[in-house]
Amino acid sequence: MKLSHLSFHYPNNDRLIFNELSLNLVPGQIHFLLGRNGEGKTTLLDILSGLIEVNCNIEDPFPRNEILYHIQGVPLLSTIKGKELAELILCVSGQYRKRDLSPDLFKTLLERNLQSMEKIVYLWKMQYGKMSPGERRWFMVLLYCLLDKSLYLFDEPTAGIDVSSGKQITGLLRKLQEKNKRTIVIVTHNIQDLKGVAHYHVHLLSKGKIVVSGDEQEWIRSCRQQKDSFCRTLAGEWDKSIDIRREIGADQ
Repeated sequence: MKLSHLSFHYPNNDRLIFNELSLNLVPGQIHFLLGRNGEGKTTLLDILSGLIEVNCNIEDPFPRNEILYHIQGVPLLSTIKGKELAELILCVSGQYRKRDLSPDLFKTLLERNLQSMEKIVYLWKMQYGKMSPGERRWFMVLLYCLLDKSLYLFDEPTAGIDVSSGKQITGLLRKLQEKNKRTIVIVTHNIQDLKGVAHYHVHLLSKGKIVVSGDEQEWIRSCRQQKDSFCRTLAGEWDKSIDIRREIGADQ
């Protein structure tokens, strides 16, 4: 999927959010979309999902029924149990029937990890409101990964949760891409999310354009060469995280 020369502003607001933006999503890869608050990352996901129609050249678009879009802050009843949440997401999709639902559905995705399977059984009977933020997000992403789609869009799936839960979520998305070769776009502010994936592409959004785009090796080299302040800040955070990991390794 490739967007070219995308310019966009909301109705009744003349401020351009995107100005001749171009974005190329390599099929079957994980893509991280990074940018400051207010740069339009969620708006770009809205456009990729088809929620916002735009007048620009889009090559090889995904059919809307082949797109899964995980948005932030989905309101759910606190009394709904894990099993009922699974029924809501999986059965409404039309890909599962109620009699198909059980914790065994997750065995392949979790590679029969005993600890993770025990956690699923535990959450299956628990009310959503009593789950921790990390448990809610992990369980929700698990359910989404069971749906067979071509393009998965995740808007900050690791925001506001603990480091361990964040690693579990990025691990799930990595497995989804590796096993099924699906195209996945992840909006994040957490640079540590990138470290949970071996092969990926990064797109940096700044001032209405994608200013850096490259794979796991290319993006940081390009970022260091940019004059854009966000790129410089991000490169500094990346180098600092590498230094910390080296120090930890030396101590061990």
